[in-house]
Amino acid sequence: MTFPFGRRLWTLMGAGAAVVAVLTGALVWQQGRGTGTRAPEPVSHVDTATRACLLTSTDVDPAGTWAALRKMAASSHENVVAQRYRLPAGVDSVAYVNTLVQLRCSTIVTTGTAARSAVASRLAVGPVAHIRLVVVADQPLPGATHLSPNAVSARALSRLVTG
Repeated sequence: MTFPFGRRLWTLMGAGAAVVAVLTGALVWQQGRGTGTRAPEPVSHVDTATRACLLTSTDVDPAGTWAALRKMAASSHENVVAQRYRLPAGVDSVAYVNTLVQLRCSTIVTTGTAARSAVASRLAVGPVAHIRLVVVADQPLPGATHLSPNAVSARALSRLVTG
């Protein structure tokens, strides 16, 4: 027994299925097209930025190091983050400097006598690989980069942090 519209019905159903398949494929392709070409923008650049850390031992900063460091970070063409830490009284200074190293500070700038002593104690243990230690003081410290308090500026810190 044959149906008069049998062949035509199967042809129409096949054509309809082909149209649905083409439309589904086009939608899938359009959805995936934008996401495969580039990564999404990061929420924050802090973890990938050059990190300059200021370690102070007093609240007084007569050289204006913190202001110069912030200005340097804001005007830098590179991605630089400036962070400030105060050395608490009575802590293990070597462990505290090591904490800044673990926080991936690429440059540690120090102001104040206790902060300078903390860096000196850490350097007595051994050199710190891939970290620049900068001491803002009148006297240099062996193993650290010396910056005179009179020479503190955004430009000088930029050379030390990004150079």
